[in-house]
Amino acid sequence: MELYHLRTFVTVAEEQHLTRASERLFTSQPAISAHIKALEEELGVTLFERTPRGMQLTPAGALLLDRARQALAAAGDFLQHARSIKDELIGTLRIGLNTDACFLRLLELQGGLSERHPRLEIEFHAGSTGANIPALRVGKLDASFVSGECDDPLLESYVLCEEELAVAVPERMRESIGPADIHALARHPWVFTSPDCAYYGVMRALFEAHDCAPVKTVMANQDDALRTMVAGGVGLGILRRVDIEEAAKSAPIYALPLELPTVSLRFAHLRTRANDPVIRAAVAELSRVWSLALPVQEQAV
Repeated sequence: MELYHLRTFVTVAEEQHLTRASERLFTSQPAISAHIKALEEELGVTLFERTPRGMQLTPAGALLLDRARQALAAAGDFLQHARSIKDELIGTLRIGLNTDACFLRLLELQGGLSERHPRLEIEFHAGSTGANIPALRVGKLDASFVSGECDDPLLESYVLCEEELAVAVPERMRESIGPADIHALARHPWVFTSPDCAYYGVMRALFEAHDCAPVKTVMANQDDALRTMVAGGVGLGILRRVDIEEAAKSAPIYALPLELPTVSLRFAHLRTRANDPVIRAAVAELSRVWSLALPVQEQAV
């Protein structure tokens, strides 16, 4: 049974005349008759009686008419739905995180993606730069936020901002620490991040330039944990300056007046996926959220 058989059946029942039905369906009268005959043979029932007044539904035809209309309506809904989603993104976007959601503007990113691509499922996975890059390479993540340089030949990355860093110091150490003497700073206890963290690279470069090394007391690889350790007097650490200043409003912590290099916050993905519609959508939304002209823009739909 074909949909055009049902459409012919319904049209003939409504017009009660083969000629009018053929005009309405833009087809020939013999074709209309052939459709009705084929449908009757497949169903094993007679649908119409030919009378001087035209084509009259049989009792069986009258019983089947509403079902035929329902089937055509369902097919129409199916077609409209298919047309409505053909240009929509359908799938999952897995994004790795390397710091807190507020700094990464995740709420704005999620809101924009959900508004423009309601069928795209978004997953945010907590991690770190050092863990996220290998996950990108093997396909466990579709994209990721990373900090620092990103010279992996397999990855494409876009700079979102420069993170201004500072040495975070417990308030109780304020009187005993001066920024000018790097050797003296090295003798204090320090809260380290992992070696694959961009902040660790800044700390190491600071002390290597003065031929000394800081005293490691503990390692904390999450920003909130590092802030807590510093505020608790465990040791010094390197954090974003804005985070230290915000924490200082309610915690015994302050930023040492010592200039440090910035590190780049980036958004990275595999180069081979540069033209993937899901990746293009993410980069386009980041352009809006961060007010940047990123190289890859979302294709028009």
